[in-house]
Amino acid sequence: MLVACARKQMDAAQQKHFNGLAAQPLDWAVLMQLANENGLLPLLHKHLTEAATGSIRPDVLEQIAQANRQSALRGLLLTAELLRILDAFRQRGIRAVPYKGPVLAQRAFGSPSLRQFEDLDIVTPQRSMPAVYDAMQELDYQARLPKERFVAEGSRAIPGEYVFIHRVNSAMVELHTEWTLRHFPVRPDMEAMARRSTVVSVDGKDVAAFAAEDELLMLAVHGAKDFWSRLIWVADIAEIVKQSPKLNWQKVIAGAKRLKASRMLNLGLSLAREILDLTLPPEIVSQIEADATVKRVTRHFVQHRVDGEAIPESAFQRSLYRIRMVEGPWNGLRYWARLSAAPAEEDWAIAHVPRRFSGSYAFLRPFRRWKKYGQRSSRGE
Repeated sequence: MLVACARKQMDAAQQKHFNGLAAQPLDWAVLMQLANENGLLPLLHKHLTEAATGSIRPDVLEQIAQANRQSALRGLLLTAELLRILDAFRQRGIRAVPYKGPVLAQRAFGSPSLRQFEDLDIVTPQRSMPAVYDAMQELDYQARLPKERFVAEGSRAIPGEYVFIHRVNSAMVELHTEWTLRHFPVRPDMEAMARRSTVVSVDGKDVAAFAAEDELLMLAVHGAKDFWSRLIWVADIAEIVKQSPKLNWQKVIAGAKRLKASRMLNLGLSLAREILDLTLPPEIVSQIEADATVKRVTRHFVQHRVDGEAIPESAFQRSLYRIRMVEGPWNGLRYWARLSAAPAEEDWAIAHVPRRFSGSYAFLRPFRRWKKYGQRSSRGE
């Protein structure tokens, strides 16, 4: 059911298949839980209300509708917060491009109410972070890190992300820069990406959005970063491709090569093709088929599409996965070593390392990560 509903629209055959599944005896409580964990509750609700079957109990439909209303209300709150933040940034001359969240929901699914999101993600230049800190304070947001982290210079002193929590409504906003997007094997040129940006209408207001080619790469790297632990991330890939008929595949391929993210891109597209029947150009299919690692990892994830069992459990398995995500053994090892040593936002929050010792913490982080993941499993990072 989850795989069947993980799309904006169904054709006649898909609708017939979905109706047949909905007519069977199902554990609706488990289905609702899995839908929520995989970010698919709005799409499940949409397709159930459109299903041509009377076998679904009214109380089940009401429970799903109520859960979906809560998700939609949260989405409306976050959408309003995004527009308020972007307006404040604009007044301060801060260049900012949101991704995921309401913009992705509008772009890929046609409405912020059709995609679950729990926070906001905004990309801005690293040099703007001091101004960002002041702007967010005025908007009644509390930073998780002290102000000194927002004026830090040098990659070892910069956290993995900058998180703000609204003091009243608890809305969470994550600010990313060219330095914090560390899961890109090569640091992206955010200035160039901002110049290539387009505009998406969200709640009747024009909002900057990355070009479809850049958005696709960012979604692929994000999915690879978090082990594709949610089916909605695969659906995002599929819908961005379907909703971008003028997508320049040569630019996508060239951009992936430049960032050494070709395997991450190929894996995301391969998952969308195998799980959600995404139609891809022949040259992309050939590129996927030529990568034995992508084919092997795809088979593994397809076998565990919604239960999270495909996520590496141990520190060794996670490390091996990171290494394999970059083509070339030495490139993969360098990528893994950099990620292992680079402190993230949670590291600074937990460790409280003085700025003058920030470089030394790079040697301690691998041991903390090993302690965290060496003994237990987790659904993501």
